[in-house]
Amino acid sequence: MKLDNIDYKNKIVKEYLNYLEKIKGYSKNTIISYKTDINNYLNYHKNNNQNYYDIEDYIQHLSKNKYAKTTINRKIISISTFFKWCKNKKNLNINELKKIKNLRTEKKLPSVLTSNYINKLLDTIPISTTKEVRDRSIIELLYSSGLRVSELCNLKIGDLKNNKSIRVLGKGNKVRILPVTNKSYKLLNLWISSYRDNYKNKDSSNYIFLGVRGKKISSREIQRIVNLRLGTFPHSIRHTFATHLLDGGADLRVVQEMLGHSDPSTTQIYTHVSQKQLKEKYKRTHPRG
Repeated sequence: MKLDNIDYKNKIVKEYLNYLEKIKGYSKNTIISYKTDINNYLNYHKNNNQNYYDIEDYIQHLSKNKYAKTTINRKIISISTFFKWCKNKKNLNINELKKIKNLRTEKKLPSVLTSNYINKLLDTIPISTTKEVRDRSIIELLYSSGLRVSELCNLKIGDLKNNKSIRVLGKGNKVRILPVTNKSYKLLNLWISSYRDNYKNKDSSNYIFLGVRGKKISSREIQRIVNLRLGTFPHSIRHTFATHLLDGGADLRVVQEMLGHSDPSTTQIYTHVSQKQLKEKYKRTHPRG
């Protein structure tokens, strides 16, 4: 059976997205990306006669339109996994998808803030108003525990434990318990006990961090806060967290668990960052460096 009917095609895509949500436990943002990538591809090939050359043609189309290699690779993954699912679950015969290879990209080392720099920046954020306490609490927690933005958004009051730890629901609905620094723990309690109610309204739920309208804070708002307060991005704070742990002697497996990485190779990049910084320190401090 082929995707030769628009209604059937839409039904199959919907079933696949439901599979990603219910079975794979993918986040809302990830599912939206898959949906966009798949629908854009299917719309590009309206004849729905999918084969190797169609996909190659689509890749060339994206390249000509100046899409970044990382974006094209993401789209290849979205399309390939969708059609593999179609073949295995729906008996749809899609030819030669396995022949498609990702475009080669240069591996970029994540940007990392020095410990002195990030500590100075954090200490410059005042805690006099509701907004200041919230923003400082968010940034302190990002650096304290290395959370993803989506994980921070979804934290609920019951997730903060009395033993200075926090329960985090990560990718694939995997739960991990992370330690929280003394500063971060005190700020979180200050925010929850004395300031959070200033944003709360009848529509508010029990999420720890609320936006000014009383609803769960959004990823975009957190990105804006971090950029405004520190002049960087949330993922840079996560990279900084991991690198500082490794620089301090933490085991790679421990850092992997704290970051919620299922694949050790994902965490491996931080060792390269640490080694790079080690070489720089060596050159600066060794008499014959």
